[in-house]
Amino acid sequence: MNACLHTLKPAAPKRAASEARRPSRASALRRHAPAAGLGAVIVVLLGLSLNHLAAGVSIITGCPPREALAMAVGLDLLIVGLEVAMVSTAGTRAYKPVARFANPALIVAFLWSAGLNGFAFSAASTVLWMTITAASLGATIPALIFAGVRSWAALTIESRRAA
Repeated sequence: MNACLHTLKPAAPKRAASEARRPSRASALRRHAPAAGLGAVIVVLLGLSLNHLAAGVSIITGCPPREALAMAVGLDLLIVGLEVAMVSTAGTRAYKPVARFANPALIVAFLWSAGLNGFAFSAASTVLWMTITAASLGATIPALIFAGVRSWAALTIESRRAA
């Protein structure tokens, strides 16, 4: 009478979306290593820039070292933060309102940072050609930070998308 009766097996429990396929550590490392390496280089450049910016501010204003360092941190981290905001909002509706204020602020912060870095680098030089070389070297540090942060932000965003 029950020749067609089949025993049903219980269904396997479904995995939660967060448990659904985790990438291996090696693939995560491959994806994030370029951004991490570039980030480490940017941190070193920021340290150098902060040191020279603080020295330049202190020489010019005669303010205490902690105030000079606060100004240096404000300038360089403003450049980093604004650039990350610009890259992370690219292609979104938020880009125009962010760019409206970020671009002018980036220009001003970049010019101050470059000028103070150049001044601090060249402050100890007495020979004209060495002063010019030192000032040029100091002024390029914010440009390197700017380019590095722009690349780092794009790499980081892309590595997160690939996950």
